[in-house]
Amino acid sequence: MNDGLLCECPMPLVWREAAPDDDARQAMTREAVLLLTAINQIEGGHEIEAGAENRRLDRLEAKLDLALYLLARALEPAAAAPSRRVRLGAEEVAWEDPAPAAEGASLVLELRPSEALPLTLKLPAVALAPMAGMARARLAGLPEALNDALVQFVFRRHRQAIRARAG
Repeated sequence: MNDGLLCECPMPLVWREAAPDDDARQAMTREAVLLLTAINQIEGGHEIEAGAENRRLDRLEAKLDLALYLLARALEPAAAAPSRRVRLGAEEVAWEDPAPAAEGASLVLELRPSEALPLTLKLPAVALAPMAGMARARLAGLPEALNDALVQFVFRRHRQAIRARAG
């Protein structure tokens, strides 16, 4: 992977070869922004920052958005994918896979980044050459809001890993 910020953690992940059309891609990225923003707000709820009242309102808004999303998805149950070791960055994802996609293939990655909110995050990607038993994919063309939410998620998980190692 690149030398940028990344987090490494086990999470359910499956991939499928697909080249979503523009409408499907926009819907997928809108849902991804909503889910990652909600996860970031809920998981960041214990962090103390300036403007506590604004943060409470932000969390409340994210929870309401998530409630509407859950309602819309309630009739779409899905079994969790097998958990794999995943390295997630803002531009690239790598995961353990004995049979990765061919380099250059258009993919849709489906992962569940939060145990507290076991919802599937779908991200459009392009397969990269595998490395040492790890499949790799590049996240390209993500809207700014999704990129920002992904960077915030990765940063939080990276920081949690550092704290866990420090004891």
